[in-house]
Amino acid sequence: MMVNKSEVAFYYKPLLTEKLAADFMKVVDTDLPFFTIQDELLYLMNERDIPCFRIPKHKTRDGLDHVFYFDIVINETIPKLKLYKYKFQRIERRQ
Repeated sequence: MMVNKSEVAFYYKPLLTEKLAADFMKVVDTDLPFFTIQDELLYLMNERDIPCFRIPKHKTRDGLDHVFYFDIVINETIPKLKLYKYKFQRIERRQ
């Protein structure tokens, strides 16, 4: 999977980026750093046109489903560029 960097990107603001990585590493049961999978997550959210991604309970430290939410911001200078701005993560149960 490759993300076309000219079309999508995580909104880069150091505090938000650090918060996303910290929240991810706190929840997900993995030794992989967040930056190694961020392109795949971006690709999936963009392809499915959704503002979030879910980490299923069998992959989390607490055994619960966690959903990470983003605002999708369209760049005014380059309208084709979608920026995914991290908002928060929360525990959710599938219905």
